[in-house]
Amino acid sequence: MVYISYYYIISFSILGYGFFLNKFLNLNFLNFGFLGILGLSLLTSISYITTLFFVHDYYFNTLILIIGILSFLFFYRKKFHSNLIQYLTVFTILIIFILVAKNHDDFSYYHYPYSHFLTQYQHPIGFGHLNNGFRNPSSLFFLNSLFFLPKAGVYLFNIAPVYFLGFSNIILLNLIFDKKNYKFNKFINFISILSFAFINIFFYRLAEHGTDRSGQILIFIIVILIIIILNIKKKTSSFSSVFNLLNLTLILSVLLFSIKPFYLIYLPIILIIFSKRIFIDNFFKIILSKTAIYSTLFIFFILFFNFINSGCLVYPATFTCSENLYWSFPKEVINDVNTWYELWSKAGATPNYIVEDKITYISNFNWLNNWFNNYFFNKVSDLILGLILLNLIFWFYFSYGREKIINAKKIEFKFVYIYLLLCLIEWFFKHPALRYGGYQLFALLSFIPLAYIFYLRKISYNDFYKRSCTIIFIIIVIFLARNIDRIIKENSQYNYNPFVSTRYIYDEKFYNRYVDYVDVNFDKFKKIEILGKNYLITK
Repeated sequence: MVYISYYYIISFSILGYGFFLNKFLNLNFLNFGFLGILGLSLLTSISYITTLFFVHDYYFNTLILIIGILSFLFFYRKKFHSNLIQYLTVFTILIIFILVAKNHDDFSYYHYPYSHFLTQYQHPIGFGHLNNGFRNPSSLFFLNSLFFLPKAGVYLFNIAPVYFLGFSNIILLNLIFDKKNYKFNKFINFISILSFAFINIFFYRLAEHGTDRSGQILIFIIVILIIIILNIKKKTSSFSSVFNLLNLTLILSVLLFSIKPFYLIYLPIILIIFSKRIFIDNFFKIILSKTAIYSTLFIFFILFFNFINSGCLVYPATFTCSENLYWSFPKEVINDVNTWYELWSKAGATPNYIVEDKITYISNFNWLNNWFNNYFFNKVSDLILGLILLNLIFWFYFSYGREKIINAKKIEFKFVYIYLLLCLIEWFFKHPALRYGGYQLFALLSFIPLAYIFYLRKISYNDFYKRSCTIIFIIIVIFLARNIDRIIKENSQYNYNPFVSTRYIYDEKFYNRYVDYVDVNFDKFKKIEILGKNYLITK
């Protein structure tokens, strides 16, 4: 019960910080989904700043939690009652999502150790020497460190993805049932329900999220927001409302980059928005806004922690690295890491084997045949077949036999689609693993044309509403059924029973192996200090 209680309490605290940031930046959003994502952004920023000066222990984290709750109570009004019911419904359904025996494969390797270290010590310089996974830290590790709370301890370090999933679901549900938007541009309603279906059917397991899928979920939201902005007409919206959507998109994009460095490739997509005259005319107002300053500071801390961990602004991009610092890595080491990442994503390395000549393997298309045999079949092929089936179901359910609208208004999404295609090409040539940004690319590139086909069909809102309710009900049943089946299997394999304990299986010796690494190599890391203190000593 402690675990479940904290699950709700933390979500209210996140909303409280979202309310505060929403007010401070004058964004005027009422959607609990947007407020939740804003809260996650602000909490991450707070973690970045405070870890340099404070240990994220029980006392500190409890204070942060209470401040968030008080903020929620201060800003909450009666007009939010319907939002609150929707929020409670979504997060109650998602309880089954957090009941896991086994976490992500990388959890014990570097997710847990990084988060746990921040609850014991202030952040040091040169942390990347302890573990390759520490060299480009995900913002999720900093966020997780704030969930180290009395009675729960380390058992909430895996919980951050549920908040990204939950608040994103709320955003999508509001976009799906937005009647006003349906009248002017039902394209958004359809791409939202397609995205909702994909996220909850394909990303149903917490153990598979790691630090990758939260970012991929954000990409769905960012792309939809950009298409909304591109298609807003001056007659139906004031500049302030469009400006707020731009600010929100910017905050989400920076948060996305903080989760994984390779998501940096998606930041330029926001520049497509500036194809609209209204943003060009107000360029200086935009870059001097509170949101721009906040986002710039956020980016600074992302780069700062990369730099003090590895000597690189964006690890392992060698051109951003310096070799003249005592905690820096030689470029040969960084190049080896680059090679390893590419080798792994091109199926040249698995838990069972590693190719001998790594450089030759990843060069040109030497990897292609092996990748097709060992990765495309059956991972990418299963995803493609699943998307084809999902799209066919939606096609027959919503569009089959519908009359086409002759004089439909033009929808702007061409540049977004082209950019996503370029991202898919880059993905294929450099890191063709689905966890490295493949899932959402295949999904969006198939959803955008299908949503446009729906847009061109005569479908009334009432008809859309009824059919969407049915589809969402089916998606929820599938989500619950797949997670129930997973829990049954975990009970059989790990003797995990959420009715007895909702905590994941914790092997202290296994999870704390980074401590042994420090003890063995202490002389090597003795120089890694900040303000004259050695933060790597463990008793």
